[in-house]
Amino acid sequence: MKRIFVAGAAGNMGREVVRELKERGLEPVAGVHSPDKADAFAQQGIEARTFDFQDTDTLEQAMQECDGLFLMSPFSQTLARFGNNAVKAAKSSGVKHIVRASGYGVSSDAHWRLGRELGMVDQYVEDSKIPFTILRPNHFMQLFSGVYCASIRENGVIAVPEEQAKISYIDVRDIAACVGAVFADSEAHAERTYALTGPAPLSLADVARQIAEASGRDVRYDSVPEDDYVRALKDSGLSEWNVSMLVSLTRVVKLGLAANVTHAVEHLTGRPARTFADFVRENAAVWK
Repeated sequence: MKRIFVAGAAGNMGREVVRELKERGLEPVAGVHSPDKADAFAQQGIEARTFDFQDTDTLEQAMQECDGLFLMSPFSQTLARFGNNAVKAAKSSGVKHIVRASGYGVSSDAHWRLGRELGMVDQYVEDSKIPFTILRPNHFMQLFSGVYCASIRENGVIAVPEEQAKISYIDVRDIAACVGAVFADSEAHAERTYALTGPAPLSLADVARQIAEASGRDVRYDSVPEDDYVRALKDSGLSEWNVSMLVSLTRVVKLGLAANVTHAVEHLTGRPARTFADFVRENAAVWK
């Protein structure tokens, strides 16, 4: 049975990847940052190992006897360095396949800053000489049940400077299903890169309307000026780096670069990607 080390297993993406791997009969090893989180996985019958992205020794120890690595970098200023540390540790530990969850449209020479930083990690993976598969998913549907949830629930507003641009949002569970499919047949997907999207491009006005219909609440989209958005992010306590990265994302969206639709989810999993309508119907309670 293949053992897969899932870096950041306690996050939204990591939890779904662990679940997917287990359902496929693979053996996930949950990589977490604290003993409490390790205990939580152990209670579910899942082996968990603590590690620190800053410390390659802990990364190497955590990956021992693992056949694969699922790598999604933490959203922080040290993103590229942490990604490089993980790749080095994978090489030292004898990992045989890396599945990297990156970002839509990124590359090491992208014209937008976050795209370059994510793309640098992709490049580290490619240069490692370890067989790899890179998945580049678009924005997650779960943003609206997570990051934007409080604003929707408390104020009935989604306030982002994206005008009427569209995004082909993808459900995190579909990304996890793609990860599982790749690890289940590593040879078929080695040295390949897949751009992952949902089935349809939606503006934030479309998103607000669908959430309103599902939750029975008044929800609107407010395309705020960028300066107001920056001020709100800073007031929430985000660092300059995080603010800069989030603003770069909105600018890419406004250029229309996140609206394309691919069929990679269906290609990899054998079924169509989930629709946003399905997502809001399942999550309607969180906005009430």
